This record gives sequence, structure tokens and C-alpha cells, in this order.
Amino acid sequence: MKYLFSGLLCLLTMNILAQEERPKRKYPALEVIYFAGIQFNDASNLNTLLKESGAGQVPGFGWNAGVGTAYRINQTLIGVNFSLSTSGKKNNTLKTGDFTMYVSTNAIRTGKFIFSPQLGFGPRFSNFTIEKQNMNGTFQDFLTNQSNETKLEHTASIVDLSVALKTTNVDRTLLTPKCRIGYKSSISVNEWKVANATVTNASKDRLGTFYLQLAWGIGR
Repeated sequence: MKYLFSGLLCLLTMNILAQEERPKRKYPALEVIYFAGIQFNDASNLNTLLKESGAGQVPGFGWNAGVGTAYRINQTLIGVNFSLSTSGKKNNTLKTGDFTMYVSTNAIRTGKFIFSPQLGFGPRFSNFTIEKQNMNGTFQDFLTNQSNETKLEHTASIVDLSVALKTTNVDRTLLTPKCRIGYKSSISVNEWKVANATVTNASKDRLGTFYLQLAWGIGR
């Protein structure tokens, strides 16, 4: 019996020593996130002219997706986001792309959840295509001076305000689910430009976007 007890004590001692000698894994203070969701666009001035002309409107609903990465200094995150979006309508379509640098914090915590406010700035490029209906003409007309659609462009610097809900992931073994809600808006009121054309009296807008996203990421 005393030999069995001695053997168990020896194994327990070896296990404790092994745990003490095992080095803790160190991870870089990085966060990577992939996101996708829905958004609602607002281009009120252009919509007014489109309705007056009977040319439909800028789609209010759209889809978005993107990727971001950040480096953490204590509880502060400094990173970049890249996102693309497209509208849900088949006719008039709005597509956007933006690249923002942002600062955020993970300091607001409750249990396993983190509420992370985020402030970003960067450029956004928007393309809006108006598809004209019931057009007539010869094939050669549409190759030269007739058009069945008009393409507009809107370029502006934007501010991106959002709040992300995260879950803690100390071991970094799994991608953790997150969600984010926010609003993007052009900083200044910029003109819509007609692609490959010089025009006067162009409509101006501060293009705004409210968005809701589901995201997957890893980080500490």
C-alpha cells in the first residue's frame, strides 16, 4: 500500500512541476475581423432630382462585406477597415467602397462581453448607375450618341461611427462572433459627377449610410 501511495505522490509531483515549467503561449496583440451585413443609404438631394425626372431613386437598401485588422496597445485599438457594398435593386444600382483608419477601445466590459466604440476616417468611392427604360433607336445609335444608362460618381472623405459587441477569447482557439452597428457620412457636401462627361449644376449630397453587421474575428 505504501508503494502505491508513494507512486501516486511521485506522479502528482511530476505533473505539478511540468505545469510550472510549461511556458505560457504569447500572442501578438492583434485583432482580425471579417464582417458582412445590411445597410440603408441616404442621398436626399439626388433622390429629389431623380423623382422629378421620373428616373426612380437611389436604392435605400443594400448589402456590405469587408475585412479589418488592428493592433492593440493596452485597451486601445488602432487599425484599418476595408469594405464594399452593393444595392439590392436590379435597376438603379449603388455600389460603394471605402477604406478607413480607426481608433477603438476594449475598456468597456461586462462579464465576457466587450462594448467597443469605434471612430474612423477615410475615403469612400460611390458609383450609381441609372438604367433607362423603354428606349428606342437603331443599334448604331446606341453605339455612338444614344445611351440606355447613365453612370454617376461620388467621391468623399467620410467619418465612420460605430459600436461593436465582442466576446472575450483569451485562448484564441476559435473565431468569436461579434456584431456591429454604425453610421457613415460624408464629411462635406460633394457633387455627383457624370462619368466621362463634363456637366454643370450637378446635384450635391452628403451621402449617409446606416449599417448593421455580423462579424467573425480573432484577437485579444
